[in-house]
Amino acid sequence: MALADSMKQHAWKPVALAIFIWLQYQLWFDDTGVLANYALSEQIENQSELNRANEARNQVLEEEIWAIKSGMDTIEAKARKELGMVKKDETFFIIVDPEKQNE
Repeated sequence: MALADSMKQHAWKPVALAIFIWLQYQLWFDDTGVLANYALSEQIENQSELNRANEARNQVLEEEIWAIKSGMDTIEAKARKELGMVKKDETFFIIVDPEKQNE
């Protein structure tokens, strides 16, 4: 009878151990656990950096749009620089450096 009483007294220990292991698994490895939280914080940090870069790029584009809308001088300068355009009655010269030509 003493053995049966002893078994009844300690029967809760395997159940408690199983519950403890299950809770530890959820704490560390579940979708809402510590490791998932760490991975999400890394993703948030990376996305924040991308957002800051995009905001800076958008600011530059907004300033460029404003400059183009404000006058023809900006359009003319952009056409000259990017498309190599010249005005009527202008002469365009290309100066070639002989030292750089051999490279």
